[in-house]
Amino acid sequence: MKRTIIYFSLLITAGLGSCQKDLEKRFYNQDQLSEGITDIVPGLFTRTISENKIFVQDYGEWYYLMSGGTSISGYAQLAQRYVTDRYAWFAEYNDLSTGNGFDDFPITSQGYFEGSYRRLKTWESLKTEWEKREGQAKLDAELYYKLVSLVKAYQTGKLVDLFNSVPYSKAFQAGNNSPEYWYPAYDDPKETYKTIIAEIGDLANSFKPAYDQMSSTAQKIFIQQDVVFKGNIDKWIEFANATRLKLLVRIAGVDEAYAKPLIQETLGRQLPAADLTFPIWFDTDQKNGGGFWMRGLYENTYASFIPNIIMKRLNYGDSAYESGIDDPRLPVIAMPTMYNDYKGISYNTDALKPGYTAGDRYYPYADNLPSSLAQNAYSMYNFATYTRNDKMPVYMFSLAELDLLLAEIALKDLGNTGKAAEEHIKDAVIHSTDFYYALNQASSFKDDPDAQGVAAPLYPAKPDAGTIAAWGDKVKAKFTAAASTDHKMEILMQQKFIHLNILHPYECWAELRRTGHPKLEPFTWSGNVWTPFPERVRYPSDEIINNAENLSKVSGENNMTSKIFWVPANRNTDLYWDNYNYE
Repeated sequence: MKRTIIYFSLLITAGLGSCQKDLEKRFYNQDQLSEGITDIVPGLFTRTISENKIFVQDYGEWYYLMSGGTSISGYAQLAQRYVTDRYAWFAEYNDLSTGNGFDDFPITSQGYFEGSYRRLKTWESLKTEWEKREGQAKLDAELYYKLVSLVKAYQTGKLVDLFNSVPYSKAFQAGNNSPEYWYPAYDDPKETYKTIIAEIGDLANSFKPAYDQMSSTAQKIFIQQDVVFKGNIDKWIEFANATRLKLLVRIAGVDEAYAKPLIQETLGRQLPAADLTFPIWFDTDQKNGGGFWMRGLYENTYASFIPNIIMKRLNYGDSAYESGIDDPRLPVIAMPTMYNDYKGISYNTDALKPGYTAGDRYYPYADNLPSSLAQNAYSMYNFATYTRNDKMPVYMFSLAELDLLLAEIALKDLGNTGKAAEEHIKDAVIHSTDFYYALNQASSFKDDPDAQGVAAPLYPAKPDAGTIAAWGDKVKAKFTAAASTDHKMEILMQQKFIHLNILHPYECWAELRRTGHPKLEPFTWSGNVWTPFPERVRYPSDEIINNAENLSKVSGENNMTSKIFWVPANRNTDLYWDNYNYE
């Protein structure tokens, strides 16, 4: 019944199709390369790095992540509807068995699992093409093969984080004349992690030599074909090392002896010195059918209210924003309400009902800013920064995310970062503030005629460096005063949720499941108080049909409650706030 209500067919517009055709014309077609060169390899590389659901987030995927309020973004409390009992399907919120409660449809039925293997078939094609070459032609192709190998390892890490056991050692090689490669076995997830950690380490060290050996013409073509970093090999190295560090921090909770020396070794490598993002190559006008994941957010504005676990850490429970006192990111992350304050949505749906009944409603769309500002009783994500931002880049990694990794490493004595954990926390606040003001100010939504001169509340002036640092000191002081490592992790992960929020829901959900932080709000529905905690998503039905024998060997974990291998035995067990009482 729920899917009948929520999941209607998506209409893929001609605009998105024309964007893909433009990319194919300019980057996939070997006859369009510069210098009169004809070569399939650069096109295979560009096809791989530009595929949706790898780096570029997907419209349909995000549509379903948002729509019902019962998928990852809803259960991780990153974004939600204004829920009262008028939404009957929430009566099954506590169900972690059938999919009528926690809904993994956006992953299982939107092709994330099988699509990852299909999209990365280019790795095998590129490998075959590279291996058969000789001389300078082989040297010119090697970097492309190595970079696509990084993408393969990166995407596999994400698959493990969602599904646990996945095919890897025998996967991506369907051209091999053996059934074991056509229907690959599921590998032990911990060993898969160790394999891709080793691979990424070797690859990162090899990128610069592989680039240097290219001919000058090949280097020019690489700059043209690299739609991510425009041929900047240092950024690829930084991204690889940052990804490796993140995987090592995850596995450290279950195998510290393995992870610690590799963490220390990675800390000595080239890590990001700036935020790693890249502009999308087509018009992202969400209102008129363009855009990538932002379109899914635009069409589900009614499900983009900011939950309390984020909002109450931006203003610590005080709804009135006071510049210089509250988190300076608040007005660029959140929209003001009809009362000109900032309020998060609660998961106590019983408590929300009286206000809704009395007229605290909302304007459910993002097509008329005056209506939103006049009618929204709770804060949605800022339209200028997110929902209508035609300059929204593709997120790869950021300084603030790195700071928070370094903070955890220092806190748990996993390596020598050169700073105390609390200093990294302060750095994260400062870098995150810089990130969000840059994102906000790049948006051209202020020029939208629908704004009718009222867009100013969505574009606050950036506070001075002293004010931002003062807020960093405030969070640092809270972190320092926290009584235990677990309490400090709560503050650290609160900052991770504030920074990544709806930009990166898979990452937030992975960290929530790994650490048990930040604590969630219990879900209250018609007097019932529920605290469900989904641990993973199920394998897609196509895999049950096509690879049944191998899947049967891991069928015991094909549910929503089996933990991913990196969940430590001592994970925080107090996963929810006690009766909505925040510390």
